[in-house]
Amino acid sequence: MAACDPISFSGVTPQIFESIRTELAGKGFELPGKNGVINGPFGITIEYAWNEDNQTLFAQVIEKSFFVSCNQIYEQLSGAINKYIA
Repeated sequence: MAACDPISFSGVTPQIFESIRTELAGKGFELPGKNGVINGPFGITIEYAWNEDNQTLFAQVIEKSFFVSCNQIYEQLSGAINKYIA
């Protein structure tokens, strides 16, 4: 199990962060606070941190199973997040 390169999103306001939390919860990723580690389906573990002051959300897959690629995971995250900040 390998880590993926980190990814970040800018323009994440408090309202957008709450919308993202709701969206990702529906996909099996619970974000309990502004930062932490979440365990998702398929052996995926993601470290995340939201900086409210500069409105940036950082995420990095730190563990995953071999049959799910970093790109697949980040495509799901980007899809969930970018529809709120685009």
